[in-house]
Amino acid sequence: MRGAIFTAFVMVVSLFCLGQTLQCFRCELGFWDVCYTTKTNCSDDELCYVGIGKAGKSSVLDIKVMGCLPMEACNKTTVVEFLAKKTLYTLKTTCCEQDLCNAGPSIQLSLAALLLAILLIAEMGVF
Repeated sequence: MRGAIFTAFVMVVSLFCLGQTLQCFRCELGFWDVCYTTKTNCSDDELCYVGIGKAGKSSVLDIKVMGCLPMEACNKTTVVEFLAKKTLYTLKTTCCEQDLCNAGPSIQLSLAALLLAILLIAEMGVF
């Protein structure tokens, strides 16, 4: 009897564990450390990542992307074309394996906070 209860318990726990996927922050395109982020769930073969793009050694405009990335593409540096194939960026990806681990020290902006800041600046007559 105890064996049947234990087996049933293990099966139920296994079903819950199989349904869990890694949750990561997602940012399609950010500049410097400013990204509008949302949350996303990765596939089974993906990890959370942060990609930092730089154009040359003294880049004026750094780009940032975040989300899910296939494990085999993690922790690599690749050359990508940006802005209608006119600028080449070196994109370095860094992956991590825990929920929401790709937030890093960057500034995470919600859309509401961004709109509030713009409205406050507009009210002060800065624009």
